[in-house]
Amino acid sequence: MTKVDTFVSPSRNRQESLGQVEAEIRWITAADGVEIALTRLSPASPGKRGLPVVLVHGNYSDRGFWVSPKGIGLAPFLSSRGYDPWVLELRGHGRSPKRPSFSSMTAEEHIKQDLPAAIRYVVQATQRPPFLIGHSAGGIFIAAALSDGCLEPDHIAGAALLGAQITYGERYLKVPPLAWFLTGVIRMLGQVPSQKLGLGPEPEPAGEMLEFIRWKRLGGRWEDSNGRSYWAGLDRVSVPLICFAGAKDKNDPPEGCRKLYEAFGGKDKEFVVLSRDRGFLMDYDHIGMVVSKEAAKEVWPLLASWMDNRLG
Repeated sequence: MTKVDTFVSPSRNRQESLGQVEAEIRWITAADGVEIALTRLSPASPGKRGLPVVLVHGNYSDRGFWVSPKGIGLAPFLSSRGYDPWVLELRGHGRSPKRPSFSSMTAEEHIKQDLPAAIRYVVQATQRPPFLIGHSAGGIFIAAALSDGCLEPDHIAGAALLGAQITYGERYLKVPPLAWFLTGVIRMLGQVPSQKLGLGPEPEPAGEMLEFIRWKRLGGRWEDSNGRSYWAGLDRVSVPLICFAGAKDKNDPPEGCRKLYEAFGGKDKEFVVLSRDRGFLMDYDHIGMVVSKEAAKEVWPLLASWMDNRLG
């Protein structure tokens, strides 16, 4: 692992109790001056911290997807398995401050600012390369950051993408008049009011949502603002990889997840479809593959075992 340059210290820290789980929030500053929040869980065994894990939420979400106010979730489970979980809240989400320019915030800022800042800070704080875990858009941001070279391979122990793809699903976006109509409405509102629509606890800015429409519409291209395709660099990414797809995931269906998986280079990679006919308790949907009693019984341990095997 190469040496990491000194990075911005947290502007402030705060201790919190999440049920029986103790946590510390650290606010760090990305290269463009924007603050983002990292919540680090205390070790299950006092004084013992294992390899760090950075968890990245998707759209309409915050840290509650990984650790609930009662201290339940994948992050506490990984802590109980000896890992050192750090939950990233992307700019404008959760405990990361919302700026006056919230509506113009973009996914590209998550990819090229938030993720590099968080990974550099975690590497500096722990002197160890973390695993990355991303759900839905969080997984897309991880894949794009790896493709774009924003993350150094020797700073990554491995990556797990859950329900992450950019090709299929949301068929209405393939109908040009509907895509145009949604573009106009989102521009007018300045955001997607996700709570009112039952999509999740966090609104999403217009800038980011318009990017996703451009990426997923008919003839859309998954590329940055300079026209560089994120697909183009994936074949050079060889970090250990596992991708999960839910058999009943209509938002990010298995065929899209497989296409993203197959674009990655490297030999140490695995694709898992969470379905009854493959021996799982149920056909998992988009959220249930992470947040459900069934996932806690079989998906979380499977992911932790995959990480264990990368270490041993």
